[in-house]
Amino acid sequence: MRHTGMLFLSRTPPQAGPARCGTFQLQLLAYDRIGPHQTEGWRIVWTGIAAKRFWDQHEAALQPGAVLRVELEAARTHALFSRPPTAEIHARVVSMELATRIDSTQAAAA
Repeated sequence: MRHTGMLFLSRTPPQAGPARCGTFQLQLLAYDRIGPHQTEGWRIVWTGIAAKRFWDQHEAALQPGAVLRVELEAARTHALFSRPPTAEIHARVVSMELATRIDSTQAAAA
């Protein structure tokens, strides 16, 4: 199943570097703003040449609150051992682009 939409980058810095297999991997923690007082955490992983190109092009722009337009697959919920108990959704990137301010403003208005 694939998931598409817009996510907001969290304060946690992106993690970029080689995966265990040696291929470049980018991990981002982002949030889906479901409602005024409700968010859902997403840990998204992107591996490969396209991820490296995205990182090289947008590294400086990947700041907290940046808006990402994503298409994700293989989403699974993972429970986090914290107080209060929380969960985040882990998913792999199919495609991702950095949304412009105009795009994110239009999405908020919709």
